[in-house]
Amino acid sequence: MTLSSWQLNSIDSSLIELALKEDLGHPFRDMTTATLFPELERARATAKIISKHPEPIVFCGLPLIKAILNQLTPDYQLQVLIHDGDTVAPGETLFNIEGSANALLMAERTILNFIQRLSAVASLTKKFVDAVHGTTMKILDTRKTTPGFRHLEKYAVQCGGGVNHRMGLYDALMVKDTHIDALGGMSQALQRLPENITEKYPVIIEVRTQDELNIVLEKAPHKVSRVLLDNMSLEEMAKCVKLCQNIMPTEASGNMSLNTIRAVAETGVDFASVGKLTHSAGSVDLSMKTI
Repeated sequence: MTLSSWQLNSIDSSLIELALKEDLGHPFRDMTTATLFPELERARATAKIISKHPEPIVFCGLPLIKAILNQLTPDYQLQVLIHDGDTVAPGETLFNIEGSANALLMAERTILNFIQRLSAVASLTKKFVDAVHGTTMKILDTRKTTPGFRHLEKYAVQCGGGVNHRMGLYDALMVKDTHIDALGGMSQALQRLPENITEKYPVIIEVRTQDELNIVLEKAPHKVSRVLLDNMSLEEMAKCVKLCQNIMPTEASGNMSLNTIRAVAETGVDFASVGKLTHSAGSVDLSMKTI
C-alpha cells in the first residue's frame, strides 16, 4: 500500500474542518483578535513558518497547510521553500504566506498541530532508515497510529523513507499468535486459509519458533506472502531468514529501537515493522510568525 501526495491533497476535508472547529468554533472566529483588533478584519499580513527544532528534521504536511488555508480564505499567496520529504536545518524558513491577517492568525495553531506531528513521524522514520543504510532491509510502519490520522501518519512514514504496511484489518491478512493458538496450532491455522487467498490479499503469518516456520514451509508456502519473525533472538532470526531465502520474504517485529535495528538488519531480514514510528514520534518544534 502506497500513499501519494495526490491522495493527501484529496483527503476527506472533514478532518480539516474538525480540527478548525476545535479551535475556532462554528462559525469560525477568533474572539480575542476580533475584540482587540477589529481593524484587522480587512488587513493583509505576512507570516513565515520556521524550524526552531535543535536538530535537522524531515518536513511533512505541505498539502495540509494548503487545505487549512483554503478553508479560511481563498485569497492567499504561499511561497514554498521546502517540500515534503526535504530536510530542514535549525532556524530555516520553510514557507512564507501572505493573505488576510485574520485568516493567518486563525490558521496558525491548526497548521502547526498537523505539521509538527507529521514532521516528527517523518524525522523519526528517517533515523531508522539511516540506521540500516547499506543493508537490504526496509522499515515498515504499523497500525499503532493516532485515531483519524492513519493516512497522514503513513504518508509521513513515506516522506521519511519508510514503507507502508497494511492500512488496516481490511486490506491484508495477518495471522498472529492469538489466531494460531485459538485454532490449536500452526497446521490448523494454515488449513483454514483458502488455497488461492494470496491472489486476493497479502497473507502475513507470525512465527515464534523455527519449528513453526518449518510447518509453514513444508505444508503451505503458497498460502503465505511473508512470514513475521516475532520477538526472536538475532541468532534464531538469522536461521529463519536463511530457511526462507528464495521462498518468501521475512519481517522482524517486536520492540525495535534505534539501538537494535542495525543488528536486526544484518540478519538479512527483508523488513522490520516499527511501532515507534507513529506511537512514539512526539512533535518537532516549528513556529509560525505573523507580521
